[in-house]
Amino acid sequence: MDATNVGEFNIQMGWIFMVFGILTGSIIGCWSFAGPFPTPPGHKNYTDLPRRMTRLAHIALFMLPLISIVIGHHIDNLPFSESTKWFAAYCWVVCMIGVPTFLYAGALYNPLKYLEIIPVSAGTITLVLMSWGHLQLLMN
Repeated sequence: MDATNVGEFNIQMGWIFMVFGILTGSIIGCWSFAGPFPTPPGHKNYTDLPRRMTRLAHIALFMLPLISIVIGHHIDNLPFSESTKWFAAYCWVVCMIGVPTFLYAGALYNPLKYLEIIPVSAGTITLVLMSWGHLQLLMN
């Protein structure tokens, strides 16, 4: 794969996963605000941990894809090898999929929230590489 496709990959993945944000919001809306369906266990009180984790997962399904789109606009300009750019791109996709997935899973069974360290670590790798690459551009 050509390095110039890395950014487009992140942009496409961002738009695709943003759809899941709107879909999960519509599902959450079916039981929130006196919706037509009964509130699931652990979601009755606004401060219940499962409800907060579900809301955070829904927001993550918008914000992480938006960050993916931003990454897509910049990653091809960084002074990295093609393989490093693809590594960063795939790490971000792991983050974008894993964070909301483990938040939702943790809302159902609390210990699963600890698996979130995997996608968070992948996202951190991407953000460190993006920052490092932009710092190198600034210094040159």
